[in-house]
Amino acid sequence: MKNSLLFMMLFVAFSLQAQEAVTVKFTAATEAGGYSPFTSVLVTDLSQGWITTLAYPDTTLVLSHSLVGVAECHGLNFQLGSAFPNPFKDHACVPLVLSEASEVSLQVIRADGTVVAAHDLRLDAGAHHVMVRLSTSGMSILRVTTAHGSSATRLVCLEGGTDDVRVVSKDGASGRGGNPGIFEPGDLMRYEAFYSVGGTTFHSAVVEQTQYNDETVTLVFPVGAPIGAIDGLYTINEDGGKVFFSKGNLQYNMNLGVWSFMEHQYDMVETLGHDVGQNYALQNMISLFGWSTSGYNHGAHCYQPWSTSSNYYDYHAYGNHEFNLYEQTGQADWGYNAIANGGDTEHLWRTLTTEEWNYLFELRDTPSGIRFAKAKVGEVNGVILLPDDWSGSFFSLNFPNVTNVYYENNSISMEQWDLIEQHGAVFLPTAGYRLGAEILNEGSSGHYWSSSRYNESRANCVSIFDSGLYPQAIDFVFNGFSVRLVQEAR
Repeated sequence: MKNSLLFMMLFVAFSLQAQEAVTVKFTAATEAGGYSPFTSVLVTDLSQGWITTLAYPDTTLVLSHSLVGVAECHGLNFQLGSAFPNPFKDHACVPLVLSEASEVSLQVIRADGTVVAAHDLRLDAGAHHVMVRLSTSGMSILRVTTAHGSSATRLVCLEGGTDDVRVVSKDGASGRGGNPGIFEPGDLMRYEAFYSVGGTTFHSAVVEQTQYNDETVTLVFPVGAPIGAIDGLYTINEDGGKVFFSKGNLQYNMNLGVWSFMEHQYDMVETLGHDVGQNYALQNMISLFGWSTSGYNHGAHCYQPWSTSSNYYDYHAYGNHEFNLYEQTGQADWGYNAIANGGDTEHLWRTLTTEEWNYLFELRDTPSGIRFAKAKVGEVNGVILLPDDWSGSFFSLNFPNVTNVYYENNSISMEQWDLIEQHGAVFLPTAGYRLGAEILNEGSSGHYWSSSRYNESRANCVSIFDSGLYPQAIDFVFNGFSVRLVQEAR
């Protein structure tokens, strides 16, 4: 029971002198503007030369003219600090300060209550460092006991090695130089948050500031493009939701049963006038899909990506024409699949709704005022979407945000496209469409599914023609259209 209570501590309290203290609370956010979880905060007093770590859910730091970052130990003859680094891979060190020479018992306890390392010894008065190693990843606690009682601090191990606990140093300045945890108002402080997930640790931007007063510090994690995505952010609704686009149109390899994104944004698979055969019997690679053909047996009669039936009732998501792709289990959406070159994990990607497509093209407010431009990239016609942070200084595009102009008004060489793409631009090529087994209009029109149904026989899509562009078009669900997936900016 005592072990369980130690794991339910909500935050660390700090030992204070009688004088006034400064309290700093930490939150985290992403560049995209949303809340971000975090695992720990590394705190450095650059003026005094000490370092400590707060491990979530401990999010409050109290600074005073005494030892900072140590657990409150009323009636005890010692103070136990926070582990550094935390989380850790090889080992972590925990400061321990004794007010008098004592017999000390050290125990490392896993979350299930198992004691995995222990060491009993006598320590002199003063500051010491306790080094902890763990053989398994996960959360544990270091419990320190003297004749006056016990205290504990939490540890998060990312990569196990050997179970061990020992005292590795004793000094009067915490082994880091300067005063051990002494704070003076006006000290220059450095804060950095960490978030560990799936074996990967992300770092926030560093905040350095002089600290005089109580405040809440928000540490911001940069939003990087996920695997398989173009490095550009796109706002898709009035609430500020943002997404990354996949680096190419979706394709499916029938022989291997593998979903992937095309290597280049301008790539296309099917060719004009080609007969792919019933259920793609004459072609292995597929990139023009009937609506809801994700490959998951979600209830539609034609749920396989190679389906070429021309009966609209074969393509009802979840077996009911009233459902959108994103409803029920979500498995009718192609993005539910593990994409081989897009993270290879289920449920990372999705298809935009018709409202989101329309917001991108028609309503999105960007600093440059430029949202899209029709263009010819190399020999491929299509439309270029520009990210939220696009600047006209990157490249000058003719007739931005105009739908009824010809592709040739922006004839872009492959070298120019490389430059534009580096700034996060998305290109939707005119891959045509498939009617039954026949490929039509490849090179002159492009059609991209949304996840939104319209009625019993139709769904919404984006339709691109030489003479027009329609973000909320409506077409038959049995048509084979292109799919361009997105992933939420997290």
